[in-house]
Amino acid sequence: MIYLPREKAKELIGELGFSKFFIDVIDEKLDSPLSIYFGCPTLYYLNDEEQKAYNLGNILPLWEDAGGYMQYAYDIDKKDYICFDIEDGDASSRYTWDELIKSVIDTLIEHEYDDHENLEETISAVKLLLADLNIENFDKLSADIKSEWENS
Repeated sequence: MIYLPREKAKELIGELGFSKFFIDVIDEKLDSPLSIYFGCPTLYYLNDEEQKAYNLGNILPLWEDAGGYMQYAYDIDKKDYICFDIEDGDASSRYTWDELIKSVIDTLIEHEYDDHENLEETISAVKLLLADLNIENFDKLSADIKSEWENS
């Protein structure tokens, strides 16, 4: 990984056209329950040498999962997304934005489901939670998830 301190990452987020949401993630300004699912990537707590040891190239870490192990990042050179376990740094899988965000939406629906009357209400609540991400095709992705839930 090319060394990337928080301040430079926040500049890159703007330059690359990512939502300000990710600046809030890095600054740890999200409220619950989003702060549970979108943590500041552990990589930003590492120094130059420690970051380079991951050998991930030119990436922009965006968030980490609730457990702090899975790191989600944008590969600047390949223009796609990776996720990897902070313990081994293996980023063998690559994702499109839609694939990655669909998995986030699905996880949020699963975790928020018990707090609502039905799946439609849960999806509406998740859409509201993720409003700052400006997910243009949220309705399509959530409809796909709903269909998968109903057919499983």
